[in-house]
Amino acid sequence: MAIELIKSQDLFSLKIGDTISKRNLFDLIQHSKIEGSPFWSGEEFAIGNTPQQGINWIGNPPSVKGVIIKTRQGLYKEDGWTDDGNKNFHYSFKARNAKINLNEKANDVLIKQPQYLYPILLFSELNKAWSFEGSFSVSEIEERFVTLQRSNLPTAVALLEQYEELYKEGERRYVTHLMAERNRAVVLAAKSACSWVCEICKIDFQEKYGVNYIEAHHKTPISTYSEKHIITQRDLALLCPNCHKAVHIHMKINDLEYNAIKALLTPKD
Repeated sequence: MAIELIKSQDLFSLKIGDTISKRNLFDLIQHSKIEGSPFWSGEEFAIGNTPQQGINWIGNPPSVKGVIIKTRQGLYKEDGWTDDGNKNFHYSFKARNAKINLNEKANDVLIKQPQYLYPILLFSELNKAWSFEGSFSVSEIEERFVTLQRSNLPTAVALLEQYEELYKEGERRYVTHLMAERNRAVVLAAKSACSWVCEICKIDFQEKYGVNYIEAHHKTPISTYSEKHIITQRDLALLCPNCHKAVHIHMKINDLEYNAIKALLTPKD
C-alpha cells in the first residue's frame, strides 16, 4: 500500500521499501513551493526543480535539507547498482544535449553533498509508483556520474563537517572535504578514538554538553596535494565548532598553515 506524503518533512520518515504513488510525489514537489497549498510548509522545505526532473532538492542552496533522486532502469547507461548488496549506485549528472554543466543546480547539489552532508533520498520506478531505496551519500565524483553509497551514519555524526567552506584567496583555492578525495572511514576512526576534546581550546564537548560531538579538519587543504594522497588520522585535527571556524578564518585572511594557527589560538598557561 502506497504511503501518502503531505509535507516535505514526511520524506525523512520513509523506510526502505516504502512506496509512493507517482501522482503523490509529483504533487508534493510541484505544490511544496506554493504558499497556501496543503503541501506548503515554508520556504525552507520547498522542493526545487520540476516534478518531471530526476533530481530535486529540499530547501534553497546552500541550506539544502536533502536531495530527491528518481531513477528509471535503462534511462542512462551508467545508472544502476554496482554491487549485489545494493549498497552503491551510479547516478548520471543532468545533461542538456549530451553536455553536462556542473554549475547547474541539479548537479551542484550532488557535488556539494559531501561538504554539507545532507541525505540523498533515492527512489526507483515501480510500475505506477516510486519505491524508496534508502538514504545515500556521494562517495565518488566521476566525469559523467556520481557514486551514491548507502548511508548508515547516525544523526549526530551526520553533522560532522557541515562547517567546511569553499573559498578562493588570491590564486590559491582551498577545497576541503570533497568526498572524491577523502576517506570518511578515517574521519570516523579519528572521532571514535578521541575523547571529544578540542585540541586547541581543550573543551570536552561530551562533558560540557552531554553529547559526543567533534569536527574533523584537514591540516593541509586537499587541493594543495600535487598527486593522490592517502588521508590518515595524522592528517586530521579534531576541533570544537568555534575553534574550527576560527581556523578557517585565519586560513582565509592571514594565509597561515594549521600548526601556526593552532599556536596562535591555543590558550597560554
